[in-house]
Amino acid sequence: MAGVAALADLLINHVLIPSGSDAWSSGALTRLDGAGSFARNLSVVSALVALSFCLGSFSSPKSGLPFPARAGIASLGWVFVPIITMMTFLPRGMTRVELVLATVGLAHALILLLVLAGLHRRSTPAVAIALALTLVATFSGFLSMVVGLVGGRRFWEHSDRLSNAFRWSGELAYLAVPLAIALAVAIPWRETRGKVALPLSAVAAGLVAAGMALWRRAVGPDLPDLLYGAVRLDFLPEDRFILYAIPLAIGWAVTVGAMLSKDPARRQMGAALLLLLSAGYAPRTPSGLIVTVLSVALLARVGIACAQRRRAR
Repeated sequence: MAGVAALADLLINHVLIPSGSDAWSSGALTRLDGAGSFARNLSVVSALVALSFCLGSFSSPKSGLPFPARAGIASLGWVFVPIITMMTFLPRGMTRVELVLATVGLAHALILLLVLAGLHRRSTPAVAIALALTLVATFSGFLSMVVGLVGGRRFWEHSDRLSNAFRWSGELAYLAVPLAIALAVAIPWRETRGKVALPLSAVAAGLVAAGMALWRRAVGPDLPDLLYGAVRLDFLPEDRFILYAIPLAIGWAVTVGAMLSKDPARRQMGAALLLLLSAGYAPRTPSGLIVTVLSVALLARVGIACAQRRRAR
């Protein structure tokens, strides 16, 4: 539910409304705005519930994690959840900048602990790479923000260059996460489920690629700004932004293929990728942060499950 609602939030609030705000009638825009608000609120509430269950599983001795790791995740997690809930539902004018920065830092500290928990025991190489890439993506975006803020206040001449270096390296890691998950998801193409998953994955990739092409035709030179507003991608030159259709199509194809697997761990990988792609790269909104933390928590659970399977063998 959190993943589907986050995807609806992305499509309505970050694609349809900004792209066609001049073309929509006032009635249609009002209906879209209402549907977008519902999707955003549903994604936040369902993600908070799912994240609470994830934190409970990580805190349990059955997780196989040492006590310091369980205590750290529980402490940060149960501080993060009420703060991010308050930030999400309070008016923006009542949220101080210091609280926003502290919450972003808290979210990334929790992400670090979750990734380390997923890598604590020997997992499969593909899942370990996916966790490492997710960590690089999230922390590079965070460091880019910190360097930009501090460097701008201190008038450091190299701040923009260093901030862009962190940002672009994190973006490349973000786009590489689906490739790592693709290595971990082996679709049994000889079985009925595999025969269904392969064409549906191809359809998903085709829809994303076609959607990007239609989006470019509809908005023209505004595509870079709109794509950045939707998923915060800006590494490619403006005249090559349509090439983002390739990694995004691959990512959504892998998502569909993983979620159609009969293996619960692979389905959870698909759900994590659905959340990660819907939240976009390095989100700064409360709803985006919640969805991103939940996606990392699911990936960490997959890492622990795969490690326990290998140990059982």
